[in-house]
Amino acid sequence: MTSDSASQLSLGIRLNDEATFSNFLVSSGNRQLFDVLTSKSPSVELIYLWGAEGSGRSHLLQALCHRYAETGASALYVPLLSRHDFAPQILEHSRALSVICVDDLDAVATDSVWQEAMFHCFNEASEGNVLFVITARRAPRDLDLSLADLRSRMQKGLIFQLQAADDGLKKQILQHRANSRGISLSDQVCEYILQRADRSLAGLIAVLERLDSESFQRQRRLTVPLVKDVMGW
Repeated sequence: MTSDSASQLSLGIRLNDEATFSNFLVSSGNRQLFDVLTSKSPSVELIYLWGAEGSGRSHLLQALCHRYAETGASALYVPLLSRHDFAPQILEHSRALSVICVDDLDAVATDSVWQEAMFHCFNEASEGNVLFVITARRAPRDLDLSLADLRSRMQKGLIFQLQAADDGLKKQILQHRANSRGISLSDQVCEYILQRADRSLAGLIAVLERLDSESFQRQRRLTVPLVKDVMGW
């Protein structure tokens, strides 16, 4: 499968090209999860990841889809926060896939139609030995789902909790992302950004992308004065 098709999966649901395993900073707390997701053939049917916003849940799901697609395997990414853009029917015929990644299961807590579709999809995927990876903000036992059978099934998978990044880890992530782009991001510049930017990882990475573009256009390295000028801080 080409890189273009790897970034566009199943019915126009587009992946973030930056969401790859190489762009994910592996800390001691998520090493086991990372090793399971990057193994050639995980020996489980269901992996459940939970954690607060900014913990890397969506990044890991999309990275997994990229990895499968790049090897020619069929992958499905379902961002439930955007479910109004597509129908539950995208979950049909799931046994023909290699991996199904469902993001933000909490989003369908009051949506019985989607819960039923998820339950039947999981049953079909299990029969076809399809890897099912789910994310949510809460642990399986705390899911507020109206369909008890679905909540019960989520408790039978391999469960990992992802911790939200503190300032130290955010700094490491920013510098890791900058390095992957060929950018030198000094401690001074990084700390200046952390003190003034949106505290979310998505916000910080958006700032880095803007600074990367501006520094390239101006042919200037990233310094505090350049950050001040570009961001208006």
